[in-house]
Amino acid sequence: MGPIPKEFDLYGVYLPPILVVAVWAFAAAVVTAHLLNRFRLTRFIAAPPVFFMAMVAIYGALLSTFILRT
Repeated sequence: MGPIPKEFDLYGVYLPPILVVAVWAFAAAVVTAHLLNRFRLTRFIAAPPVFFMAMVAIYGALLSTFILRT
């Protein structure tokens, strides 16, 4: 394993790792929601906005734990 990232350098702009994790988690949740809508599986979900935010939180926890190790 590599060192734990302290900051990400994006063309001279330093970003905190939690911001990068949040953007990736949001993108993963959007892709998952799109696939669920495409296959009409969201009809089984009682509150889709709450489910979407839960997916963002789950993806964020998984990304920060296993991928970025923040």
